[in-house]
Amino acid sequence: MHKNENNKDNLKNIRFILGVVSGKGGVGKSTVAANLSRVYQKQGLKVGVLDADIYGPSMDTLFEDAALPTVQGDRVIPAQVEGIALMSVAYFHKGREANVIRAPIANQIILQFLHEVEWGALDLLIVDFPPGTGDIQITLMQQAPFSGVVIVTTPQNLSLIDVRKAAQMCSQMGVPLIGVIENMSYFRDPQTGKTHRLFGEGAGEKLAREFHIPLLSQVPLDPALQQKKHASKAFEEGAEKIFQNLEDEKVREINTEDPYHFSIKWLDGKKSLYRLSDLQRHCPCVKCSKNRENVRVHPETELMQLVRVGRYGLQLTFNKGCSEGIYPFSLLRDLDR
Repeated sequence: MHKNENNKDNLKNIRFILGVVSGKGGVGKSTVAANLSRVYQKQGLKVGVLDADIYGPSMDTLFEDAALPTVQGDRVIPAQVEGIALMSVAYFHKGREANVIRAPIANQIILQFLHEVEWGALDLLIVDFPPGTGDIQITLMQQAPFSGVVIVTTPQNLSLIDVRKAAQMCSQMGVPLIGVIENMSYFRDPQTGKTHRLFGEGAGEKLAREFHIPLLSQVPLDPALQQKKHASKAFEEGAEKIFQNLEDEKVREINTEDPYHFSIKWLDGKKSLYRLSDLQRHCPCVKCSKNRENVRVHPETELMQLVRVGRYGLQLTFNKGCSEGIYPFSLLRDLDR
């Protein structure tokens, strides 16, 4: 059984760490995180949820009647609810007034939640990221060995502005993008059965295409989802795809053929050969993605270093041109179709 390799503390006893990210508030990210955890718990997995939104925690509302966290020596025992281990700053804050906390203190709280909470042996720890792309998000990705992140958006194209930034941040930090969940995708009239796209459509598919990741599910706008007994059903399909991605090993072998080429042998037996100069045309870094027509390609580009970034992709260092991008295996496979 695969486990994250982290010698700092008991995070090493967690098999997978999954981030739920949006970059934008109001898209239902916390609802997605909560209901994914319910799906996995019902499937028999040992699950924990870390509410990393220091300024606007909501997990205490989404999970009611939790047995509160306790302190044992220098360790904190997380709250327990519905068979799920849960940690949120809401449990240590009186009332619902605003959390006025400076960034260095917020970062320290995140570090304590990661390294001083007795999470125990978990199959999956789900981290509900705060909106934005600031210090807390960077601290999380530097301090925890994420197996991957799920990007949450709504169907509105307007939401893509911030959500895209969050996805780019994850890519730059070398955290695998597993897929997109589009929340509040549609409303189905219970009387007529007719589907209404109240917030437009297409943002989830557009984001998935842009980052070469799958659209995992489209979750409806449904009042019944606010009821615990119904909520998880809408997330079962996406949850299955996420966990399959976490467990899947896509690449069997990577070889440097000569200074100008390398090859990948995939698990399905297919072998792909890549010329470095051709690959540079598709550099996925933010700068090259925005100015694709101005990307300079050097015919005699050589490979200085090849580093595998988990099960996500490859970090390639060239002797010429841009070496900032992390090339997802999904992109590399698409380039050889």
